[in-house]
Amino acid sequence: MFWLLFEDILDTQTIATAPRPGTSIRTAVAKPTTAANTTTTTGASRPRTGTGRPITGISRPGTLSLQRPGSTLGNKTALKTASRTAAGGTAGGGGSARNIRLGSASMFAAGDPTGPLFHISRLHPDKYAERDALSKPLFQYLYYHEGDVRKAMALCDAVLVRRRNSLAEAPADGWWWNAQKARCLIAVGSPREAEPFLRTALQELQHPDVVLLLARIYIKIDQPTAALEVCKQGLERLPNEISLLTQQARILELVGNLAVSVRRYRQISALDPMNTEALACIAVSYFYANQPETALLYYRRILAMGAHSPELYCNIGLCCLYGGQLDLVFPCFQRALRMATVNELRADVYYNLSFVALTTGDIHLARRCLRLCIAANGSHASALNNMAVLVARQKQYQKAKSYLQAARTALPTSDEIGHNLKFIENFQ
Repeated sequence: MFWLLFEDILDTQTIATAPRPGTSIRTAVAKPTTAANTTTTTGASRPRTGTGRPITGISRPGTLSLQRPGSTLGNKTALKTASRTAAGGTAGGGGSARNIRLGSASMFAAGDPTGPLFHISRLHPDKYAERDALSKPLFQYLYYHEGDVRKAMALCDAVLVRRRNSLAEAPADGWWWNAQKARCLIAVGSPREAEPFLRTALQELQHPDVVLLLARIYIKIDQPTAALEVCKQGLERLPNEISLLTQQARILELVGNLAVSVRRYRQISALDPMNTEALACIAVSYFYANQPETALLYYRRILAMGAHSPELYCNIGLCCLYGGQLDLVFPCFQRALRMATVNELRADVYYNLSFVALTTGDIHLARRCLRLCIAANGSHASALNNMAVLVARQKQYQKAKSYLQAARTALPTSDEIGHNLKFIENFQ
């Protein structure tokens, strides 16, 4: 028993199950705070997602997983080149181009022009680690194009071992290989092992990407305070770095410190007036602070920069609704519906349009919008809950109960759905 306890104490991979208040993303509770010369933004006034986090001003795809829909990781294409014959004439300088084509053609699968560029399973990392001009592009191809993290990490290990055993002077790109080694370890789920490599890379070069990776490690192991400290130290060496300020604002938003987060976004917008994320987050803070007119100014500024999306038109429509500009509400939603091509996105637009109908008193239009929302996305919990309320007003309690049960299946953590379900059972 003593040895088991001793091993548990020395286990560096164990995370405490009870974090201190204000130091965890999972248990973040925003306190009502007021920033000087800014609007009052609290966690209670802003809705939260299904995981309990406050709704942000912009979606950030690619932060949850390595492989993202629409990236080249899931859409591999091979180069198609035509081979030149010996009889064909070439202009001056064509000899070098011909040698390059022959060198690239030797990497194709024999007789299959649509096959892969080369077979990754036959790749020997030690062989390519000795060629500095080829090792870095090969790593980028393996990691970003093929998505083979294990093979890319093997190449990093080979390069780092070769340079560690070499008696020559260390090259200037040593920090890059340590950062890529850490990136691979994060991707395979070993963030603790990646931290020493990033610390070594920071000693060689203070690069924003290295600081962001180190902050990402602390966020992954639920230590937002350490991530904020890393960003603060990076900003001391790299003042006014947009990427570090943005990461700091995102972390503050995750832990519920919305007032300080908005201040960071204001600082970013002052340094980069065309930063869409900063403008959108400032706009959403004004919207939930009951200032839709000011939020509309920021959204119109984003629209003037050329960002046309259904989410943007939907937000502009809601700002016009709560700002009293009713003549612009439906044109904005019509354009949002025309631009929405994904079912989940069309469902969100119809759900917001149902709020417009309820505000104007058109219950029939609200019911139709909610039905279209559920038809586009059958697991939209908020739409199912609102549909149950409208059906219950018609005294169809059994039908309302079925809607609420479906909503609870889609979002079991919602207190509102659970309360409505208990209330509707009294009418059975």
